Amino acid sequence: MMNATEATSLQQLPCQHFTFDTFHHLIRRAMKAICFVLLLIGTLAAGCTTNYYFVRHAEKLDTSSNPPLSTSGQQRALALRDSLLGKGIDSIFATPFLRTQQTAQPLANALGKPVTIYSPDTTEAFVTAISKIRGKDLLVVGHSNTVPAMVLQLTGQQVSIADDQYDRLFIVTITRAWFQKRVTLLQARYGPPSG
Repeated sequence: MMNATEATSLQQLPCQHFTFDTFHHLIRRAMKAICFVLLLIGTLAAGCTTNYYFVRHAEKLDTSSNPPLSTSGQQRALALRDSLLGKGIDSIFATPFLRTQQTAQPLANALGKPVTIYSPDTTEAFVTAISKIRGKDLLVVGHSNTVPAMVLQLTGQQVSIADDQYDRLFIVTITRAWFQKRVTLLQARYGPPSG
């Protein structure tokens, strides 16, 4: 049995009436929350893919310390441009040496992008830095000793480039989704065969 005080306090409680508009508003809010969660799940599931295109510089004119490209090397640089023009390259990297910059320059000119210089003495730090770039496509022009080291650091797979090989193109693809990382390496060639 209720006493008079309890009965009075029950009468003072507000009574909420759910109208159609209130119910409709709650449903709309719930649908927005569900859509947000689905969008977040879709984004995480889609992940992102980063493509790294590694090449050695094209043929050099001579064996001096900083030679330009030879005529064959200039033609190979144009072939590299043609091979990568439709790949959506976002950034282009080369060492301070003339031969690497001249290899990268035709593609950079065609895309209206700068060539960013990195030091070949710090390839480990450079690869650590570019491995943090997500969802982009990058061209890295290096040397016969630095390209294999960079590919190894990113993939754990060893590749080699002989002194007379200038046509090798190493494509490292890193796909991240759902807290997973998948790394693939494709070895291709571009331009006229060499080595």
